[in-house]
Amino acid sequence: MSRLHREILKQELFNHDYSNTKVNRMILLNLHNNKITVEDEGPQGFTHWGFSSCELSRLVDEMNKQVDKHPDFDLIIVDEK
Repeated sequence: MSRLHREILKQELFNHDYSNTKVNRMILLNLHNNKITVEDEGPQGFTHWGFSSCELSRLVDEMNKQVDKHPDFDLIIVDEK
């Protein structure tokens, strides 16, 4: 993708009207991909954050931190392909 295309996509993203966007807040723990994703989207815009590790204990520790930090988010755990 060229730099111009990225700039156009970025402008569209930042100029998008989020006023009718349904509130969606979740912490997704995908054990198959060893990844945690924290997503928050709604009328105020969106944030997206990810963390990965090959150690299950680090994923669980990070999940616990995120659940403590965002108690109102839905926690979804996926353990299959």
